[in-house]
Amino acid sequence: MRIHPIFVGLALFCTLPGSSLAQAARPAFTPSRNVYRLPFADGTHVKVFDDFFTHRPPGRNDLFAIDGQPPYRVVAAASGRIVAIQDGYSEQQSGRAAKDCHNNYVWIAHPNGEWTNYSHIAHDTVTRKAGLKVGDWVKAGQYLGDEGAVGCAMLHHVHFEVATPNPKEPIDSGGFLTDNENGKRERNPRFCGVPGGFAVKGATYQARPC
Repeated sequence: MRIHPIFVGLALFCTLPGSSLAQAARPAFTPSRNVYRLPFADGTHVKVFDDFFTHRPPGRNDLFAIDGQPPYRVVAAASGRIVAIQDGYSEQQSGRAAKDCHNNYVWIAHPNGEWTNYSHIAHDTVTRKAGLKVGDWVKAGQYLGDEGAVGCAMLHHVHFEVATPNPKEPIDSGGFLTDNENGKRERNPRFCGVPGGFAVKGATYQARPC
């Protein structure tokens, strides 16, 4: 796993007003600065397996394609620079503790200071099939790889998250955010084409450009 040095140490953070939630176990409801597209190819119908609040741990979204024929194409939710890639694993490890799983992932840093993560991507589809590497600039909607079930995954899906990482050490060797107790660095992504802007567990949406 490599992190592109351009973005390490940049203090591009913001604090947005959010509503406090009654359940202390849930992260503070802080919306993303940016409005993101659903991270699947245009026209794909996407179902929400878990949303920002129901995901365990909270603060992430699990999304999967439900129409057409796999492989399903995962795309960048907004323009930015790739800062970390891992797509060398191929084993599905459902049921293990997160620390014992080997996930594939892509992290993209965006100009507004937020990073997006796309986890469980299929083996070799980022570096070989999409031909991407750390440091590449990608546009919103650009192909990143294929939906997979690598690592801690019950089913083929994309684990998607938006965060404002720790500038000193954004992610660890497993691709997880550091300094993220109680999901304090997670941001609830606002999606274009989604009623109300926020994904809801069990709902189905169609991916499209913003």
